[in-house]
Amino acid sequence: MEFAKVALAATLLAATTAAPTLAKNGVERVPTKIDWQAAKIAAKRSLARDPAAVEKFVTATTGKLSYIELPVLIFGSDAKMETPQFGSQNSSYAAFYTLEGAQISILGSHSVLTGTEDLTEHHKATAHESIGNGADYNLNRYGAHYTIRLTCDNPIKDTRCRKPDFLQSVVQTLLVVNGANQ
Repeated sequence: MEFAKVALAATLLAATTAAPTLAKNGVERVPTKIDWQAAKIAAKRSLARDPAAVEKFVTATTGKLSYIELPVLIFGSDAKMETPQFGSQNSSYAAFYTLEGAQISILGSHSVLTGTEDLTEHHKATAHESIGNGADYNLNRYGAHYTIRLTCDNPIKDTRCRKPDFLQSVVQTLLVVNGANQ
């Protein structure tokens, strides 16, 4: 559990300390426009579809959601995960889940980086991407950007980290929960 707290703190610290460095290089973080109307409709559907997961998460975050400037995505009950640890800064958040032999996070942000060609990708972008110790699944919804990051204790043997099936299945359970404008 201590690892989870450290990982969550490191994620949020990285998001805040990168901004001054970016500014020195002519890179600017620009907020994206959130489609709150679509997000509100999705949040109502999520509450109707899985009220237990939504209500448990809202209760666990006690007031933190009212400051987040983007729709918050969490996993539904079908993913069979506990309520996540949660940390946020107005324009971003991290929801951190602990699994047996793995950790999974949902990282959300409503900003993009502009100002330099050095930030362009040099490989074909896909929703699922293997990383050294796991895999990422990236998506855009409601004008915000989300990364579902899976890290495995043994990424070579753990098929959840090698094949896209596990991440694709948990992405299907995503629920939309509140945000500052909801």
